Amino acid sequence: MDLKTLGWDLYRQSLKENIEQENVARVAVENRGGYLLYAAAGELEGIIQGKFMRSATSEIDYPKVGDWVKIEKLPSEQKAIIKEILPRHSKLSRKRAGEDIAEQIIATNIDLVFIVQGLDGDFNISRLERYVAMAKEGNCRPIILLNKSDLALDAAEKIEQVKSILVGVEVFAVSAKNGNGIAAVHAFISNEKTVVFVGSSGVGKSTLVNALLGLEAQKTQEVRLDDSRGRHTTTKRELIILPTGGLLIDTPGMRELGLWASQDAVGEAFDDIMIFAQQCKFNDCSHTQSAGCMVLKALQDGKIDQERYDSFIKLSGSLDHFKAKKDKNSAQAQKRSRRGLIKKPEFTKK
Repeated sequence: MDLKTLGWDLYRQSLKENIEQENVARVAVENRGGYLLYAAAGELEGIIQGKFMRSATSEIDYPKVGDWVKIEKLPSEQKAIIKEILPRHSKLSRKRAGEDIAEQIIATNIDLVFIVQGLDGDFNISRLERYVAMAKEGNCRPIILLNKSDLALDAAEKIEQVKSILVGVEVFAVSAKNGNGIAAVHAFISNEKTVVFVGSSGVGKSTLVNALLGLEAQKTQEVRLDDSRGRHTTTKRELIILPTGGLLIDTPGMRELGLWASQDAVGEAFDDIMIFAQQCKFNDCSHTQSAGCMVLKALQDGKIDQERYDSFIKLSGSLDHFKAKKDKNSAQAQKRSRRGLIKKPEFTKK
């Protein structure tokens, strides 16, 4: 297998050390602790040994789809021991579902994130804002694909709405059913580049993937008519080599998008509001009280949309709560560590 096709030549430019191609592979599939690797020797079964497990302190220390890893191929077998994860230049993460503060990595070493949303009952500006913040936090370039343009009578209006709110983020109307806009998506996917598709269940990600591949590689299902939602068609994350060049990572639909991001990433997603926030009287302004707050003044003057402001405050508040809880957990762990009570965290690999 040609590693250049997998993006190795582009990726290794970011490495400080020189690594022989025979000793590296890219994670194509992670499924319940099992790994499919693409390497110069072809498709390999990736094996995690005890030494690797003992050094891991959380789930994110394990290989994820898109990772480049150092390997030791077993003689006369299509198997390889995964020795080390090479540095991730980008990643897409969310907060794991549940009460625990834990990061869940969706994919790594990504160049573009295609955020897919339907122009039917799935349309939700606030959700798009969260996805954009998630992409920017992981050093990924977000591109919004508004699917099912053939079904929505108000498609043009919604597209302009998104463009006016998420300024600086490219937005395209597409139809996975009739192929409209697919050529525009193709134009972004060049040789060696890795893209990932994210979105809710039933937005048409798998149908878009099929259109890009030119075949029915991914199973598709019709959505429910009452809420425009569907079942998870894609059941695992998978790295797919496109016949026209480039690589694509398809992901299961997200029913819950717990934001794993910093205030800086949210600021990038709301740069129109941050222009005014930087003019506030106090550096730690919450933008909810009037004294010296330029954000509230801009809101009152009609320079900021009310719904946009509400989303910004909601996300900022969620991150403040998230950070406080994370800091509390970290302080408690350090306290237990000083007492010699620290335990290796338990988690389930998916």
